[in-house]
Amino acid sequence: MLARIRDHLQRQDGVAAVEFAVVSMVFLVLLYGILTYGFIYSMDQSFNHAAEEGARAAISQTTEAAAITTAHDTAYERLHSYQPGLLTTDVVAAVADCDSGYRCITVTITYPWSTRPIIPKFVGLPTPNQIEAVAVVQLT
Repeated sequence: MLARIRDHLQRQDGVAAVEFAVVSMVFLVLLYGILTYGFIYSMDQSFNHAAEEGARAAISQTTEAAAITTAHDTAYERLHSYQPGLLTTDVVAAVADCDSGYRCITVTITYPWSTRPIIPKFVGLPTPNQIEAVAVVQLT
C-alpha cells in the first residue's frame, strides 16, 4: 500500500502543463506591457513632431490670428490620420510674449490617455494619465 502511494506521488504527469501555464502568463503580461509602452512612446513622438510642425508652419503667417489657425490646423492634420480619436480641442495654439520681449507661438497637444487609451488598460500596469507635447517658436 505504501509503495503504491509513493509511486503515485512520484509521477510527473501534467507537470509540463502547469509549468507552461505559469510561464505563459508571465510572458503574456510582459508582451502586453511592451505593446502598451510602445504605443505610448510612439504617440509621444508623433505629438512632439506634430506640435513642432504646427509651430513652424505659423512662422510664414503675417497676423497672429492666421498664425494660430495655421499652427492648430497643421498640427491637427499631422495627427488626425495617425490617431482618429484625437479631438480638435486636444490641440491648442496660442500667441504670447516670450522672455526676450518678442512674440512667440506655443502649440500644445494634450491627449488624455486615462480616458481614451488605444489599448485597454491592464490591471497593475502603470500608465500616464495624459500624453502632452509642447513646441514654442518665436514669431517676431
